[in-house]
Amino acid sequence: MKVILLGAMLGKGVSTKSGQPKPYELNSIEYVVPSKDYIQGDHNIQKCGFTVKSVQMAHDQTLYNKVANIANEGIAEVELTLSPDPENMARNIVTDVRLAK
Repeated sequence: MKVILLGAMLGKGVSTKSGQPKPYELNSIEYVVPSKDYIQGDHNIQKCGFTVKSVQMAHDQTLYNKVANIANEGIAEVELTLSPDPENMARNIVTDVRLAK
């Protein structure tokens, strides 16, 4: 899947918001797609430019470092490799990234 890469986030910690400690992980890639108009029934919303989207990525420091090296050079078109999420086979996560050819 080719996208225009903006950046990524990788983190983990323990939330104590609810009183009971609960571990969490954050891992996603942000990219942009061309904005699309929304026209349906009485709704007519025009859009131009780009819309920011995100997709989950594998919680992997090596993958994050690869994305960071690309993103730190500036906005770039990349090829994302998607694989089934081992925790939810109904969705995909990014497992690799490389500059688009």
